Amino acid sequence: MPLTKEQLDQFYRDGFIIVDDVFDKKDVEAAFIEMEKIFYGESFKEYLARSDKNGIAKPVEPKTTGAVSHYGATQYGRPQFPTGIEALDRLIENDDWLDMYEQCLGTQDLSYCNGHLFLRSGPTDKRHAEHSWQGYHIDNATNTFLPPHRETGLYNYVNSSIYLHDVPEDCAPMKIIPGSHRQIMDLLPKLIRDGNWVGRGEIKDIRKVPEFALPVPATGKVGSVRFNSSFGVHAAIPFENKRRQRGYSTFSFCRADTSQWIKLSNLWREQEFSVPFWKNTTPRVRSLFGWPKPGHPYYTAETLNLLGEWYPGIDLTPYQDQLRTGE
Repeated sequence: MPLTKEQLDQFYRDGFIIVDDVFDKKDVEAAFIEMEKIFYGESFKEYLARSDKNGIAKPVEPKTTGAVSHYGATQYGRPQFPTGIEALDRLIENDDWLDMYEQCLGTQDLSYCNGHLFLRSGPTDKRHAEHSWQGYHIDNATNTFLPPHRETGLYNYVNSSIYLHDVPEDCAPMKIIPGSHRQIMDLLPKLIRDGNWVGRGEIKDIRKVPEFALPVPATGKVGSVRFNSSFGVHAAIPFENKRRQRGYSTFSFCRADTSQWIKLSNLWREQEFSVPFWKNTTPRVRSLFGWPKPGHPYYTAETLNLLGEWYPGIDLTPYQDQLRTGE
């Protein structure tokens, strides 16, 4: 189920696209049940009932655990990928989604940047600016120390959010400025000179940028996916309905040929979670994280033996086939 030409053209033009029915509804609903447990220690429904009863809505924001960790941990679990929970971690093995990702980045060689569960809880959420014209930013600095580049299809990375439930207008959908991923290079010098650019990615006041189109809400239904460029300007908005929550499983990938400088991940040092994942996932998914693909000359009888020692129980058959054929 690749993206159509019209969908891909829309992604290039607007810097984002929302695609319906990429994930099976039952799979993402099962994943969302597990996500709620990580953030609340119970279901959101139970959390609301408890808050109503005692008059206290306990914040559920994760605490960061280090300079490299992107999203930290809650008292109930780990929202950083891999979580150690199969219903959540196996979402990455959706081949239709990966095919679309390859189209968005213009290559069949993707490289993982990071992945985490992103939740905003209506009763306690503060992840938005005070005014509707504030808080607009680009995500580029999350995974690279370099500024945006005019080659938007080569030197950006692409974020992806898997909608684990319906996200209507009253559910604080992210607002995105269409086409801003292509405008940002032309606008940056003036934004900086005018003092309307903060740090490495935030615009103080979008009212002073008349070149921008009107922001649009990234609403979507359960099982859909949003792909958006790391150069695209967007912002969080407050909940209209404080009795709701908004939860995504989010990932960012870049091109393998630019991954040396467009990549920041905490996965490498957290082997308690990554080693079991490497052992059980697919060769295609391993290649997202820098593993050579089957058929690469790296795989010799010697290295395959070592891999078997490092990851007891791993299925090395896809990597052994080349040795059997003598290729």
